[in-house]
Amino acid sequence: MVAALLSLRFRVLANTLRRNPVQLAAVILGAIPLLALLAAEIAGFALSSQAPPHARQLIAVAAGAAIVAGWLIVPLFLDGVDDTLSPRRLARFPIPTGRLMTATVAAGLTWIPGAATLTASVAMALAWIDDPWAATAAVAAGVLGTLTCIAGSRALTGLADMLLRGRSAARAAVLALLIGVLVVPAGIALMAAADPRTDMVGPAVAFIESTAWTPLGAAWSIAGHVSARDAGGAVAATLIAVATAIALAAVWRVTLVATARGGSASTGLRGRAGPGMLGLAPTGVAGAVAARSLIYWFRDARRARQLLLIPAIPVTMLLWWRLLDSDAVALAIGPVVAALLPLSAFAELSYDGTAFAAQVAAGIRGRADRLGRAVALLVIAAPTTVVVQIGVIAITGRWADLPALLGLCLGVLLTASGVAAVSSAVVVVPVPRAGRNPFAAPAGAATLSIAASYAVLGATAVIASPVIAVFVAAVWTGAPALGWITLAAGVLVGCAGLAGGVLIGGRILDRTAPETLARLHLMRE
Repeated sequence: MVAALLSLRFRVLANTLRRNPVQLAAVILGAIPLLALLAAEIAGFALSSQAPPHARQLIAVAAGAAIVAGWLIVPLFLDGVDDTLSPRRLARFPIPTGRLMTATVAAGLTWIPGAATLTASVAMALAWIDDPWAATAAVAAGVLGTLTCIAGSRALTGLADMLLRGRSAARAAVLALLIGVLVVPAGIALMAAADPRTDMVGPAVAFIESTAWTPLGAAWSIAGHVSARDAGGAVAATLIAVATAIALAAVWRVTLVATARGGSASTGLRGRAGPGMLGLAPTGVAGAVAARSLIYWFRDARRARQLLLIPAIPVTMLLWWRLLDSDAVALAIGPVVAALLPLSAFAELSYDGTAFAAQVAAGIRGRADRLGRAVALLVIAAPTTVVVQIGVIAITGRWADLPALLGLCLGVLLTASGVAAVSSAVVVVPVPRAGRNPFAAPAGAATLSIAASYAVLGATAVIASPVIAVFVAAVWTGAPALGWITLAAGVLVGCAGLAGGVLIGGRILDRTAPETLARLHLMRE
């Protein structure tokens, strides 16, 4: 049965790529940098065999923990989890959950990200090539670490899927998993970095050493303990790594069973009398579009998952600010949030799918559509950006830089929203269908999304460059007047960029609406 499921998965993949050359090109282009990174990692592990054992241990733990964290975090923000073997699709067939999990793991190991991860994990044995026992342990630990990556990715996206669909039990489960897998290791590392006894090695080394005893890094530290003939450390690290893999597999199994039974399909929303968001929006076409877009933001799990960026980015960057002791990292938190939140709308029509036909049939002008969607985005993003920036200032104590930072944040946010108003009239990318796992997408979708995101960020940086220049001058000189000038420039340049984006995007949409609808229909086939 596992072989049949695996064959089905690759047959569907081959048919999809054969029918859509753009996705095939995206898969190839996405594989090239991944293979280059893999080659660099293998070379690095081979070169590290000449380093002292403690340095090898630090390199292995840092690389392994980064791989695990990537598998856990990246699928939450980028479409890329394969949905071919989804339990929703296979619920009508009597397939045991265990065999479905085995087939999913096999499919993951035989596709590009999983195969690359397995190769890199096993290649860590090159760092211990002079010690056969440690090299053997590194190979076994690499396989265990790869399985942990796949199980963890599936468990976390499955739980997040249930969370976004309004299941209260899933909320507690997601919170517990995040605390156990991500927050606790970060807290331990921060405490170690703040320990005065670690001054001689620095906070970064203390962070890595502490990570070796967490679910993120335990598997990758086993070979180092074996090399040092530390039997107790090797056993303890093995127990942590095995327990982590078992716990993640158990959580994944629970989400599969719940999904197969249709438990996660419920949105958890109850019907209410009245017009709802439409009654609060301004009258007119643009107001109706804004209300409809806001409804999607809060009721469509595919859009709601973008809100996970809000707590994740500031917490991660504050962690690096503390570890690196760099004010530049702290200063960048607000602007980074302001730049990334509009990326959730850079291909907004893709989430509409063929429902966009209603707007085409109604003859809605492109300018009204662009304006309404931009307003809906800013209703969420503007207060969020301001709150995040003020919170970061309160933590870092740099109140003198608040006007300049707010000006940069607002300038970047408004400009990026204007760029997104243009890009979303042009860019159509494969996205999960409504009602399915919001973290799933066809092969190559992540590459297309990343390429388009870079283009949007690049255009935003160019248009907002005057605000960025004034901000740099304000922070460099510390002149209060320049800070207020940055605030004024950010609002003016941002509003101009937003207005220009709405007008240009509206004209493009007026001209290409039928062709865009045809492309959206093709994406659904």
